[in-house]
Amino acid sequence: MLAYTVEAGAIFAVLIAIYRHVYYGISYNKWERGYLLAATAASYLLPLLKKEYVMVPVPHPADHIIEIVEHCNEYDVVTLSRPSSAGGFWDTLLQSTFFETLVAILFAVYVLGVAVKLVSFVRGVFKTCRLMRRSEKIRTVGNTTVYNADVNTVAFSFFGNIFLGTKSRGLSDEEMDVIIRHEMQHVKGRHSIDTLVFGFFSVLQWMNPMARLAARYSRIVCENIADSQAISGGNLTEYSQLVLRLGIKNRDEAAVRKPRRKSPLVERIAQLFNTDSTKIRRVRFYAALPVLAMAVAAYIALFGIFSPTDPRYPIPIQGGYEIVAGYFNNQKICDPDGSIYIVSHPLVNLRLAPGASVAPPVESVDVHVNGNTSSYRLGTYTITIEGTANADLPLSLTVTDRSGNPIDPQLIFKL
Repeated sequence: MLAYTVEAGAIFAVLIAIYRHVYYGISYNKWERGYLLAATAASYLLPLLKKEYVMVPVPHPADHIIEIVEHCNEYDVVTLSRPSSAGGFWDTLLQSTFFETLVAILFAVYVLGVAVKLVSFVRGVFKTCRLMRRSEKIRTVGNTTVYNADVNTVAFSFFGNIFLGTKSRGLSDEEMDVIIRHEMQHVKGRHSIDTLVFGFFSVLQWMNPMARLAARYSRIVCENIADSQAISGGNLTEYSQLVLRLGIKNRDEAAVRKPRRKSPLVERIAQLFNTDSTKIRRVRFYAALPVLAMAVAAYIALFGIFSPTDPRYPIPIQGGYEIVAGYFNNQKICDPDGSIYIVSHPLVNLRLAPGASVAPPVESVDVHVNGNTSSYRLGTYTITIEGTANADLPLSLTVTDRSGNPIDPQLIFKL
């Protein structure tokens, strides 16, 4: 779940980065709005559009014998060696109990953050709904109701309701009509849907700064759409002056003391005086589509719509481990005297890292524990683990089929 959320957040960050550097400023606002809304859905859908196929496991090279140490009675004592390089820092870290604990803590923090943000989001929605009951209804325009609300802003809308805040007090009737006409465009365009979508998306991606940036872009685009429709047939100069005056009035004192380099208010005024035709804006949007197509193609190439899946079970060890002797069967060896011997090692020996423990997979059945020996079944296979984690000697891992024949554990487990 955490990996899926992180992947969705990374995809969303890339899509918003493309919007910022490719589509932002094209001024085809309706399509920009669609892009931003589609980005939220695409970020969570793309990781699911993967068709998995079974990857046949290939065991590592078997242990080979270096030399015979001695012959005693009926047994041959031999020296074994695994021809592989030692695991690096990241391999050791990913297998460690510390890493598993860290992932569990991060997931707990993520869930806690989602819960806190969800409570805040739902509280804000209910607070807006309560304004309809507590505010004074002053007029009705079609199916839209206008209220005088005790909120510290000029005006805002929520679906079929327009709320005039305390900062709109003292405006002339003509200016109030302009404000209401502007908010009516938000109502007709159902821009409250965008607010809810990005509000809920910010709950799921509360740790992703791109979620807040996308919500800001969405508000700017919706304001540009409402402005362009509100000035249809009106006086552009007077409207822009009103927008500028109310925008400055609506900014808090901190923002006035520390103005941002690129103010949304300035960009909004610039949009009002944009003389590009709809056709030119549409062409610019079309021209930028190859960039988006290249990004999606890169994602498919790197992560793949077709993803291999390993059918083997996770190693039944929780924490770090080291393979000290692997599985091999019927190997021929020759001693210094020229005698030929056939030897087998039908199991895998594991040395556990400090703090590691035996942990059978959740799919296991018929689990039996008898002293230092535990056994269970996985499908048609029986798994037996002998030894203790605290002993100096390594554990032994044996896998047999239903007939009792030994099976290479690497065919069953992801060693």
